[in-house]
Amino acid sequence: MGEGGGPLEGGEALAYLETARDQLEDARLAINAGRYALCVLLSSMSAENASSALIIAVGAKPSRRHRNSLVLHRLSGLVEGELRELLAEVIHLLKRLEPHVTMSRYPIRRGLDLLPPERFYGEGDAREALELASRVVELCERGVSLASSGT
Repeated sequence: MGEGGGPLEGGEALAYLETARDQLEDARLAINAGRYALCVLLSSMSAENASSALIIAVGAKPSRRHRNSLVLHRLSGLVEGELRELLAEVIHLLKRLEPHVTMSRYPIRRGLDLLPPERFYGEGDAREALELASRVVELCERGVSLASSGT
């Protein structure tokens, strides 16, 4: 078993951030291997984990339904200044990524056809998801820092 600080020491938020960074790196490997659906899945999961870290840092619990944007929206009224602006941008980005947490894992209905995710997602989708997730991770790292410092 791994070691780490408890929630009071910021260990929980840091574990979510580390997971997000690892998933982002795996997403990069997936896109380079031409595994576009996997890149989209890992990118969306990375954004979800990074936003979970931010939610924990602000003092709340992440969504259990892959909808951290809703939790952050509720929290945005409780914070001010730079952190509030940061939450607004993260919410916007998450709304674009959250559907892919599930869509990229299961066959997708298109008309009468049922397509495996690898036949649905292309390189452009993967690049966009990776770019969005990278920005979410960057913002959430900053947000965790702001929330931890109390500003």
